[in-house]
Amino acid sequence: MNIIGNKDHGKSLRKTKPVIMAGVLAFGLMAQPAQAALTFSFNYLNPGEGFDEPAVGLDRKAALNEAAGMLGAYFSNYTANLTYDVTSYSINKDTLASAGSGQFSVPGSFQETVVQTKILTNGATDGNGADADGIVNWNFFYNWGLTDNVAANAYDFKKVAIHELLHSFGFAGNINDGGVDNEGIAPGNQGSWATFDNFLTDASGNRLIDTNGVFDSTKVAVLTGGSGSVLFNGANAVAANGGAGVNIFAPTTWTVGSSASHLDDDTAALAELLMASTVSTGLKTREISAIELGILKDIGYTQVAAPAAVPVPSAVWLMLSGLMGVFGVNRQRKPA
Repeated sequence: MNIIGNKDHGKSLRKTKPVIMAGVLAFGLMAQPAQAALTFSFNYLNPGEGFDEPAVGLDRKAALNEAAGMLGAYFSNYTANLTYDVTSYSINKDTLASAGSGQFSVPGSFQETVVQTKILTNGATDGNGADADGIVNWNFFYNWGLTDNVAANAYDFKKVAIHELLHSFGFAGNINDGGVDNEGIAPGNQGSWATFDNFLTDASGNRLIDTNGVFDSTKVAVLTGGSGSVLFNGANAVAANGGAGVNIFAPTTWTVGSSASHLDDDTAALAELLMASTVSTGLKTREISAIELGILKDIGYTQVAAPAAVPVPSAVWLMLSGLMGVFGVNRQRKPA
């Protein structure tokens, strides 16, 4: 078996044209995620810049670690230490960040990522040995909001970080333009695919890749068929989506790093979810939706779950009640 390098599996999150959106936080206390059993170790490869930039590098690292902890809280039933090589750059292009994890190349199979296997075996299986389990690439050309107060002209760092790390967890496929796999195996032949690919179908529910790992050559056109042409049809995702397959990003022009590995941006109910392929500026959701949890369960994370909310202490609730009394509550009245 050959292992495909991490860099061949990078999936990217693209920016949209800047949208002026005010990020409004509700008054109150935000529930903190439970302590996760996953731990993350980041190896920063660009001294003096990016995550190591003297003025803001420590803040950037703190934001990445906080985002990893938020993600890990959903996987508190698993135990593993995940290692990542992190590269920083600053280039004026549409890609905000990308991440991935290597896989074994086994024709006729659906493979987990190195990170995915490590989590699912509670750290017992480490496919990369002493090498990093995954990679993260970050573009600091853009303005990033590192905290929970994200300006209208900044991108939500923590949201993007959770999105990218989820790709390394296996929320991504190996299908490339024309239906070839990561090693260039053409449709009609046994390729090596991601676990994610095992659940992709056309609009009628017909598999894109059969159980022998052969991409159906008659299905190549659906990869660029537009919204609703490619679906994720795992049982858990379908149940969370009201009994229907989940639309996967399949724009009419193949988009490297995005097509067939994200939720569909052109489906209104999916466009603002964590794993859509693009993001605009402003504060965004950092929560994994029920649909996305369903997909994670289908690809093997049967114990994934939203972290329990932390109750607000009674003393704090009394304080908040007192503040409401001080400030008053405005009510709209009917005209006399």
